[in-house]
Amino acid sequence: MIEVYWQEESSDMTDDDYKELMGGVIQRMLDNNYLPLLRYQLLDNRSNLFTMSPELQEWQNEHVGKKVVEAIGDYPKTAFIQSEDFITQLSFEQTMEETDETSGLVRYFDNVIDAKSWLLGVADSTV
Repeated sequence: MIEVYWQEESSDMTDDDYKELMGGVIQRMLDNNYLPLLRYQLLDNRSNLFTMSPELQEWQNEHVGKKVVEAIGDYPKTAFIQSEDFITQLSFEQTMEETDETSGLVRYFDNVIDAKSWLLGVADSTV
């Protein structure tokens, strides 16, 4: 499982910063052979204040999403902790619009405990 926790400083991030950050994460996971092992993602956007443009959403799908699917053969089960910022949340939901690859594998939560419980299939977990 990979866990990503965004910080409020993300409000200062540019599209190029995002590309550098996410491209670097994917490349390090490929270089260390972690990407093929990825089965679960916990993406905590509660403090994320970075809004993805439609162009960046396309870049994300092409350079991150497709690389993940190519490496593991499927899309990983993904739990998003929703951003408190409506526009930011909407941009991430648009990026993750349900497709054949993600159908049933992406859900949105208000807290980490419920998200991890769903990801790992644990009822009433205190994970």
